Amino acid sequence: MNTRSTSAIIIGGGIIGCTIAWELARSGIRCTLVDKGALNQEASTAAAGMLGAQVETHHPGAFYELCRLSQQLYRDWSEEIHQISAISPQYIAQGILRAALHTDDEQELKSRLPWIQNAEWLSTSEMLAMEPGISPHILGGLRFAQDHQIHPVQLAKALQAGLHKLGCEIREWTPVLGLIERQGRIEGVRTAEGSFYADHVIICAGAWGSSLTDPLGLELPIFPVKGQCISVRTEAPVLQGTVFTQGCYIVPKLDGSMIIGATQEEAGFNKCCHVNVVSDLFGKAVKLLPSLGQAELVSTWAGLRPGTRDGLPFMGTSTQAPGLTVAMGHYRNGILLAPATGKLIKQLILGEQTTIDLTPFSPDRARAV
Repeated sequence: MNTRSTSAIIIGGGIIGCTIAWELARSGIRCTLVDKGALNQEASTAAAGMLGAQVETHHPGAFYELCRLSQQLYRDWSEEIHQISAISPQYIAQGILRAALHTDDEQELKSRLPWIQNAEWLSTSEMLAMEPGISPHILGGLRFAQDHQIHPVQLAKALQAGLHKLGCEIREWTPVLGLIERQGRIEGVRTAEGSFYADHVIICAGAWGSSLTDPLGLELPIFPVKGQCISVRTEAPVLQGTVFTQGCYIVPKLDGSMIIGATQEEAGFNKCCHVNVVSDLFGKAVKLLPSLGQAELVSTWAGLRPGTRDGLPFMGTSTQAPGLTVAMGHYRNGILLAPATGKLIKQLILGEQTTIDLTPFSPDRARAV
């Protein structure tokens, strides 16, 4: 393929859309990135930035392999973005401790040991030796040494700066009103600023994406799942790395703050934070890390994650909409899955063999979901 004469329109300027634009632009494809608002103002920058390929996967299978692929790509990918953009995404190579506070949680964690990669069971004393501030009432837990973290806001800034340097055309505040179909193939988008055409149209519009695919007969059951988070700060650091328990995680950042997250609520497109929900989340965090009871509250916020009923993202092409490539429904793993998604979609666009089989993530599976 002669990439110099190949063009692509990417709908959606979240972390997935920006990453796909990054990979395509790096391959010489002329890219236009369009978003209904400003780039990375929805779920992407509402995240905590855990790269939890192991800690957030509960069973083996295609999704776990996708997470592992992305995790393996992450460090080099973030360094490349840093070099080109001159902005650090703040990649931190510090593992995650997943603590059990109840016997049922302890049993569930131990049940992962036969198949999970890069995990080890630690006793209560071993956990406390690594993180003295956590509750002595934990029943032990898993250590995931390869589950690192990144700062979502810094990553978003770095990607946007890098896209400018790569010559990607960015159109913010440009809602896509519909997809243009000619002779049975998707060839462009309609916006309030006019129509735009390209060789490839890629939709990465998160929780809003199905409104564009439904009129084509490609019904993708993607829905918003609200996640409320909290940022706090203590007078001195109380954590070395990320700690996680059932229903709550605490992620320390380089600026001294800690992000506590996150709830999971199907509440439509409402992004309001609620006192009772935030209070319950903070209560779980204090049970895990008691010193947070004296922490300073910095802020609260909510993001809308794009959920799917089977928990798998939609990635690939569909017989219902030739010319359209889909990359949506990454739920709470958009930050983690960005490098793998960008690479796999680039391979599809270039006509290459994909690194992993995308059949489990096919948009056409929606008919059976």
